[in-house]
Amino acid sequence: MNARISVIIPTYCEAHNLPHLISKIVDSVTESQLRGNEIEIIVVDDNSPDGTGKLGQSLAGEHPEMKVIIRTDERGLGTAVLKGITASTGDVLVVMDADLTHDPALIPQLVDQLASNGADIALGSRFVNGFEMESSLHHIWGSKALNTFIRVLLQIPAKDVTGGFFALRRDALGDLDVNSIFRGYGDYFFALLYRGSKRGWKMKEVACEYRARREGLSKTSFFKAGFSYGVRALKLRVNLE
Repeated sequence: MNARISVIIPTYCEAHNLPHLISKIVDSVTESQLRGNEIEIIVVDDNSPDGTGKLGQSLAGEHPEMKVIIRTDERGLGTAVLKGITASTGDVLVVMDADLTHDPALIPQLVDQLASNGADIALGSRFVNGFEMESSLHHIWGSKALNTFIRVLLQIPAKDVTGGFFALRRDALGDLDVNSIFRGYGDYFFALLYRGSKRGWKMKEVACEYRARREGLSKTSFFKAGFSYGVRALKLRVNLE
């Protein structure tokens, strides 16, 4: 696919993971069928106290394709992703976590789904070709139950609607109300899929193993997130947002 690709990475306290992640992203592009495509990497950091943003700026000196935005007046995963989208110039948007739970080696396959299969969005999915997730059993099955509840409630034609690792055609966003979608935490992702499905988006899923975090601490409380995700899904279903 001959396109400019923007990889958007929201960060908060990921200084231990960021250098390795950037290196793996660059390798995944230069060593694949995407070699020769223009790429930019946009890190949106929420003024991390561990210096993730400043480390990113230092890494940008070694990687001219990298841009770092440090936000001091706003917080949140959804708005950070939107900030990255707004600052990006790519025809294809790739969004992924910074904690290495998402494997950069999958980026070429996700982008290829947009070209070879005409998809509007391609998702890294834990729920196709087996169940791949490194975590405790209660977290695994809790995640699966929550995901099933949301996708059935909202009738989204995808098996994994809470993963948050995807490639998207920029033009697919069209006139969607992105400010109402990209807010909150990971719930922005199923809100995006729900609004996209209403527009007739073609969705493709690529089998993806979600790996356990190697460094640092998770910012997610499963039970707190599960409750807020459920509430937002219900609001979407009854057109309260």
